[in-house]
Amino acid sequence: MSDTQAGTSPYRIYWITWAILLVITVAMLAAEEFHMPRWFLLVFLLVFMMVKAVMIAGNFMHLRYEKRNLGIMVGLGILVTSLILYGFVSRESAHVLQQTIR
Repeated sequence: MSDTQAGTSPYRIYWITWAILLVITVAMLAAEEFHMPRWFLLVFLLVFMMVKAVMIAGNFMHLRYEKRNLGIMVGLGILVTSLILYGFVSRESAHVLQQTIR
């Protein structure tokens, strides 16, 4: 850990990241209580979920020290997986909704 200064903890970045993730998580949980419009709440939660994912990947998975193309590959993998899951879940949820209406 040569990039840390003398007298500082090498784990400082992990504690800071953990604290920021905790604050974001509490804000996401409290967001429902503010009675925002549904579309705004959805965008708010999605944006902060992406911020949390980037922070976790960058700091805890050490992707911020890797070459940029590795981060792009991981991001594309997450995007493709999300799109596939959305495709399956949206069709299934439409089917479930249709069955409950009958």
